[in-house]
Amino acid sequence: MLQYVWRRTLLMIPTLVIVSMLVFFIIQLPPGDYLQTIIANRTMAGETVDMEEIEALRSRYGLGQPIHLQYLKWMRSIYRGDFGISFQWNRPVSELIWDRLGYTVALSLSALLINWLFAFPIGIY
Repeated sequence: MLQYVWRRTLLMIPTLVIVSMLVFFIIQLPPGDYLQTIIANRTMAGETVDMEEIEALRSRYGLGQPIHLQYLKWMRSIYRGDFGISFQWNRPVSELIWDRLGYTVALSLSALLINWLFAFPIGIY
């Protein structure tokens, strides 16, 4: 049994790497980068675009670097627990996750409780 758990744990590592690569490259598929989308949205809304802010974001996320270096930087940040800043909410992503985690746990536990309340009696019946 311990050998099975060990083998599954070892298989988890390449699976996570492959999934992370797929997610990263899917994010990179649309033409341009997200900063170009921000610039387009702000100019359409009639706002001025602060190019210093855009360049700071470009250097922070390494958008001028080759794609494999961007991926490594992204993975290093995730490994440290730094998920970056949400462009939509302008808040740290980890903060957004922790804010909603309580609701997720409450919903999961209530679904489990309801499932037990109905599944056990039906199964016994």
